[in-house]
Amino acid sequence: MLTGFREGRAWVFLLIGLGLAVLTGVALYRVATVATPDGARTAPAPGNTAIFVAAVDIPPRTLVSPALLARRDYPAALVPAGAVTLEAQAVGQTTLAPIARGQPIVAAQLANAGGTVGASVTVPSGKVLVAFPTTDLLTINGLVNVGDRIDVLASVAAGTGDRARATQTTLQNLEVLEVLAPTKEQPSRATALIFAVDHQVALVLKYLRDSQAAIDVAIRSRAETGLIKTTSVDLGYLTRTYEIAR
Repeated sequence: MLTGFREGRAWVFLLIGLGLAVLTGVALYRVATVATPDGARTAPAPGNTAIFVAAVDIPPRTLVSPALLARRDYPAALVPAGAVTLEAQAVGQTTLAPIARGQPIVAAQLANAGGTVGASVTVPSGKVLVAFPTTDLLTINGLVNVGDRIDVLASVAAGTGDRARATQTTLQNLEVLEVLAPTKEQPSRATALIFAVDHQVALVLKYLRDSQAAIDVAIRSRAETGLIKTTSVDLGYLTRTYEIAR
């Protein structure tokens, strides 16, 4: 009877030991999974899709290298359309827009430019990149920023008498792609707004600049995208509208 009791107790200890071994193995597996580098995983967890995200903030017009990429597992339902799932789909491509660290990389953000990283990569077909020098107060005081949309207000010589000079809203809803301004390294650099416009608008901008028209810009609400019809303002308009005695 004593022998049976000892054997039963030995079986209990054996089962306890096996249970502890299983628990230890599960814990070690979880630790190893967390510690495993992204590139070393062979397959995503069930229900997930492996995609590539930006490992760092990537500026536009950057040639993508493996060091800029990180592999992440995303729930399949949350994977963006066109997400890059193979490293080869991104490496050697040029970014068209900034990509924030941790942001999924999608095909629409990349261009096969043959290793080119110049400004032409980000210019849409049918448009040209232009710099429009300006000294208006909104721009030189830093209130015009990348992504803002602006209207160009111009005062030009228009005729004689009351029409000798007229002011009108000319180009509208231009998106600011970049703002050039003096820097510590280049204190004499001109202030200018960068636009991507069609060829005809590029000529209008050049004429306004070359004619020495007085230029100001007006920042639009992001909610307003349509063209606005305005009435040209000259001396006659002011005197009639505000009943200014002459």
